[in-house]
Amino acid sequence: MSSYPWEPDRLLTLEGARSAINTCFPEIDTRGLAHIGSGWEFDAYLTSDDWVFRFPRRAYCADFFEPEAHVHRLVSEYLPSTIAVPRVQLIGQPTKEFPYRFAGHRFIPGIAADGLDTRLLPALARDIGAAFGALHSIPEQAARAGGVAEMPMDDLGQKEWFDRGLVLAAELRGLDPVVDAAVHWMGELTLPLHPYDGPLHVIHHDMGPDHLIVDPGTGRLVGIIDWTDAILGDPARDFAVLVTSLGWDFTEAALGSYPLAVDRGFRERLRFLARLLSVMWLAEAHEQRADVVKHVDWVRNACATDNATTYAARNQT
Repeated sequence: MSSYPWEPDRLLTLEGARSAINTCFPEIDTRGLAHIGSGWEFDAYLTSDDWVFRFPRRAYCADFFEPEAHVHRLVSEYLPSTIAVPRVQLIGQPTKEFPYRFAGHRFIPGIAADGLDTRLLPALARDIGAAFGALHSIPEQAARAGGVAEMPMDDLGQKEWFDRGLVLAAELRGLDPVVDAAVHWMGELTLPLHPYDGPLHVIHHDMGPDHLIVDPGTGRLVGIIDWTDAILGDPARDFAVLVTSLGWDFTEAALGSYPLAVDRGFRERLRFLARLLSVMWLAEAHEQRADVVKHVDWVRNACATDNATTYAARNQT
């Protein structure tokens, strides 16, 4: 198998996934089994009777299920009851078809947030603001008791991650004028980057549009998935992906429904995080031959702060 860190350390075909599920859970209907996505940690398959099974892409990912289950229980107590989380109900043991444990949870129907009809975005922004407020309101003591902890050092300050990003970003020059400017800005940064030193909040830490499940008919937020990376940290981090994927106006609309007070440096950190992370994600997409065009748009969104009009101001005109 490939030595690239984002690629799996084992082969898994649709038939292999079906055989592993049938071996461990013969009552599950796998006749219409379909592959529905792959992330950094898991390959996901949907059964005919609406079970999603996640198969670890590497050996260590099989250890994530129990800590993730603690997070699921914790956040379910605080999120609005209308927002589902993927509670693990089935754990499959290694079989001859698949070498690691795998897990099943009930399917949460809907679409990714960035696939929503733009006319329904105001409803989604309201729901996201309220959901983020509920998540970020979880008491730190309860979070720690549920197994959520801060990272040992600020994720943006990790030298190896940042230095590798600089090397990859240098390959993007000439791709787009906005990207060129963002890469130049990133190259002017010096280490260590300033870590967040405010009150710690539970954050999802990977709140991309694929993890925000939306009702396509109403625009309402119906689910939040993939809680593997949840930590105690800066609430601006969760909003940063909204900036890159859905834009500043949408993010300001979500902040308009966010029930918590933001600190004085919140938007400055938000601009910084959105710009830096958008370049890093573009560089990773370029390296992995993934959706570069989408991530160029994310950089443009993140860097549009100088010309952006807030949602509230725009609606007053």
